[in-house]
Amino acid sequence: MPFYRHPSARAARREDRQRAARRVAPVAAAALSFALLFGPGTARAESSEISRAETLLFMSPHLKELQPPSRLHYAFHKSGTLEKGFSDTVDIDITTGSDGSRKGVVRFFSGKRQIKYPEVERAEGNPVLLFYLEREIREMSRLTGGQPNHFRQRIRTALAQSAQIKDIDIRFGGRTMRAQQITISPYDSDPNRERFDRLATKQYVFTICETIPGVVYEMRGVVEAPSGSSADETVIDETLTFASAGVPK
Repeated sequence: MPFYRHPSARAARREDRQRAARRVAPVAAAALSFALLFGPGTARAESSEISRAETLLFMSPHLKELQPPSRLHYAFHKSGTLEKGFSDTVDIDITTGSDGSRKGVVRFFSGKRQIKYPEVERAEGNPVLLFYLEREIREMSRLTGGQPNHFRQRIRTALAQSAQIKDIDIRFGGRTMRAQQITISPYDSDPNRERFDRLATKQYVFTICETIPGVVYEMRGVVEAPSGSSADETVIDETLTFASAGVPK
């Protein structure tokens, strides 16, 4: 049954305003995603245009095909010579907010490793990207002693100015799917890279696929073994990969 069966003129005008608000909501939610990750203390790149990489990752409606309640389940794996590795999981629950829009609720890791993140209201893009990058920024700060805002700015600038995008095939669930891979190297031209030289070659690789629920298939941060090193093992290799989708228990 429609909410308004016989709307009055006033109710009709109110409904028009609500429809207009719903049309604006995805743009507002995307802007909020940028604000959450890049914050008021982070300068925008010189160009005011949004890059293709930024659009694919933060300004696209990744959740449009998901019907709440839905759970996106990701597997995390860390390896490398720098620190002891571990495996864990991340869950993104997509529920319905009080205004009928989608809301993202995260459980990032489990037990003592769990990181508390706020809910994301009016979620249109997949919040897992924001949470992954926010953790990554904090990890770089922890490992180097640098300021989080510095790493946030470098990632932001790389996405805006120097991201490499290519089409690839991925295998999931016994199927081959077309995907896009976005690669950035935020610290290649960092004037402060000598302060954290052992991690300055770090690359981030984001793989998105429209066929995957929530679109985001994999996020990877990797520092390869130094050139000329006799060791084949990477310094750091952290990967968060889509595993399954379903209804929250």
